[in-house]
Amino acid sequence: MAATSAAAYNLAKKLCQEFEKRKKDEKEMNLKHENTIVHAENNKSEISRKVTEIDYGKHEKTVKELDRQEKEQEYQRKATEAAQWCTLDHEHGPNCKRPPTSCSQDHQKEWQIYERSTEEKIAAAERFRQEGNEAYRRRNFGLAAVHYRRALLHFDYTFAETEDLQNQVDAVKLPCLLNLAACKCQQEDWDEVLTQCRQALEINPRAVKAHYRVGLAYLARDEFELAKDALTSAHEIEPSNPDIAAALKQLKKNMEDYKTRRRDVAKEMLSGKEQAPDVAEQATEQPADVSGAETQEVAHSELPPESRETPAAAGLRRRRGSKGAKPAEDDEEDDEVEKRQSTLQCLLVTAVGLGVLSVTALVVSLMST
Repeated sequence: MAATSAAAYNLAKKLCQEFEKRKKDEKEMNLKHENTIVHAENNKSEISRKVTEIDYGKHEKTVKELDRQEKEQEYQRKATEAAQWCTLDHEHGPNCKRPPTSCSQDHQKEWQIYERSTEEKIAAAERFRQEGNEAYRRRNFGLAAVHYRRALLHFDYTFAETEDLQNQVDAVKLPCLLNLAACKCQQEDWDEVLTQCRQALEINPRAVKAHYRVGLAYLARDEFELAKDALTSAHEIEPSNPDIAAALKQLKKNMEDYKTRRRDVAKEMLSGKEQAPDVAEQATEQPADVSGAETQEVAHSELPPESRETPAAAGLRRRRGSKGAKPAEDDEEDDEVEKRQSTLQCLLVTAVGLGVLSVTALVVSLMST
């Protein structure tokens, strides 16, 4: 005989009463309440609606009857619709409410999978995995991905009761995840690769293929630091794997190419800033006549190499001539200053290219010179 406290008994009694009340309300939810017409005892006392030969009372009754029939048809239509989805044991009608967890899709296949035993689910998933492997060997990566997803679908409805069954589930689920990631690598769907490999690493944190394919995904996205971490982890687990070594070599090459491109861009930016004043000066000093420009260029090319001067030097000479002639000593000092500035600029550009100085430090140095 089971014993309980008075508070628990009162709570159970209250819950039962509420359940009975709710059940009664549900049964009376759609009951039709007909309005009874109370006739007067003395028919003579009723007000007559007959005017001349037309009985308006008769027409009013006809209109009310038509309204009643229309409401009855609407009630029957809603009752028929509610009978298709309402699960309560009562008379269906327009007052039936849809359950909050109702779904319009057919989940019969999912329910069939759920009702199977864990061993049957593992066996079915293994069959789909083998079919996916056959499609992968034929390089039909789309069909292989479908088979691997169907295999993984069984594990969404699998709840292993013992540790031994859980190990069996992981032994089939892990290859399916890794093989699906391999299919997505071939299709270059890197988001899906990361998703499947992340689930695989939750099962086995030392899964080499998962780390390797995560590294490939990040390498394809030029996320070098993340790719380096993943590939290094894979290399630590299997140092002799040639695929991992090739991926690390490709990572190193991509990083060097990226540094080279960044260095070239920095040089182009700096060279564009230095050449802008000279180009503007040449544009203002050169005559508009095309034939004259060609003649000047030809005459300049015919001069001996030691007598040729650069456009910048010619501009400097013209500016000096406009300001007045200076002694030869001043010219030598100016040439020495120009050489030192040119040497300093070359050294600074080389330092930025090698990563010793930043672009900001270079600009400040050039402005100070």
